[in-house]
Amino acid sequence: MPTRANPKEPCVTDISDRWPARPHQLSTPYIIFLVIAAAAPLASMIGNLPIAIERGTGANVPISFLIAGAILIAFTTGYAFIGRRIVSTGAFYTYVTEGLGKPLGVGTAYCAIISYGTFAFGLAAACGYFDEQVAIAIGFDVSWKIFAAISVLLTGLLNYRSMDVSSKLLAVIIVVETAVLMVFDGTVIAAKGGAAFPLASFAPGGWAATGTGVSLMTAFTCFVGFESGALYSKEAADPARSIPLASYISVIAIGVFYLLTAWITVGALGPDGAKARAAAYGGTLVLDLIKRYDGEIASDVAGVLLCASMLATYIAIHAAASRYVFALAREGLLPRVLARFDERRNVPVAATLAISLATVICLGGIASVGADPYAAVIPVLIGIGTLGIIALQAAAAIAIMCYVIRRRKEAGPIVQGASVCAAVGLGVALTSVCTNFTLLSTVSAPLVAWLPAIYPVTLAAGLAFSVWLRQARPHLYAALALAEH
Repeated sequence: MPTRANPKEPCVTDISDRWPARPHQLSTPYIIFLVIAAAAPLASMIGNLPIAIERGTGANVPISFLIAGAILIAFTTGYAFIGRRIVSTGAFYTYVTEGLGKPLGVGTAYCAIISYGTFAFGLAAACGYFDEQVAIAIGFDVSWKIFAAISVLLTGLLNYRSMDVSSKLLAVIIVVETAVLMVFDGTVIAAKGGAAFPLASFAPGGWAATGTGVSLMTAFTCFVGFESGALYSKEAADPARSIPLASYISVIAIGVFYLLTAWITVGALGPDGAKARAAAYGGTLVLDLIKRYDGEIASDVAGVLLCASMLATYIAIHAAASRYVFALAREGLLPRVLARFDERRNVPVAATLAISLATVICLGGIASVGADPYAAVIPVLIGIGTLGIIALQAAAAIAIMCYVIRRRKEAGPIVQGASVCAAVGLGVALTSVCTNFTLLSTVSAPLVAWLPAIYPVTLAAGLAFSVWLRQARPHLYAALALAEH
């Protein structure tokens, strides 16, 4: 149980007995790599930046990344404040429960399972699809289903083995994929000099340019996954310190990197007519620019590393989904058999296996109907997962704001102000994503447009279940989000 000096003081967890020294514990650098892997720098730039420039604000896209980064840094300020006081693998579920009450916390918990689960399913299919494209390019005809099955097996084995092993692999992938984009940035700067940083990108009129909603949506989707650090509380060596620190470092590093790369990409295109040029390049914008400035070999390497980036993201999101399953099973909100934790390997083994099995079932269904994975499946699954995670961020921001306001003397004006800004900003981000969901999913079918309704329905079901739980099983209800995991 969390310890309180007196009932009126904030909840501060005594972790000295809860987290004794174990093998395979995660240090701050490894948590940072897990968080950055979930955000997928290379995949985000290749996949999302062309949409932001072409259909969003064009040359003014860097403003959207600046806004998104500032809002998420503000969010991380409150996130770190509550994270130092409440240490739990439940992450957003626990924070929403603490800030807004148990019924909303329960509803949020089930929404989290759907969000991270569908995201993981989509990423597994994406790994298969992009691996197939690379294989075709080098002369091998291998079905995406084979590559997807290999990705699921490899991810399951790595995450079942221990997260410190996975994080070491992710570290290598992240360093290499980041280096590719940094080399691109460097060659553009060498070729264009100061023109690589066009001041027109931050012109006063650009802050309210046409397409701002689309650019904000794509900017925020590039950050999805940065919040996952708290899910590794049980596996961290020093969660009260390392989780907030890792969150701060990750969001600042990701934000600065995205901002500079987006700005330099606009410089490479030329701010005048950036939209038209991005439309001409299409979805291969970044790869084509890498070929133009760094050569065809560099572009081919970037294409291969895109596959590695997708795998790294899949490993990280699969791990995050399994931690939510584990946390809810420990609370009794899912079957308790899913709460089995291997203390030797420091892994929630049952939840990890459950997510892997669910992924196999999902991909098996997709394969059985013969659907085109890229045209009809991957964008929808990743889109609905992205929407859900941003909704979770918004809910957590509101909950953290309420938590901070109740403890305003302890928090101080900076944390209070940051929490309010984060709640407002993420509310705007959620509105942008909901408004542009068909663009995010790239599928305009009427059924797809209604898919976001799954979240309010799930939230309502969670609220109803929590009311029933309070009446039928008051002892279980009373313990929700209180037991430290």
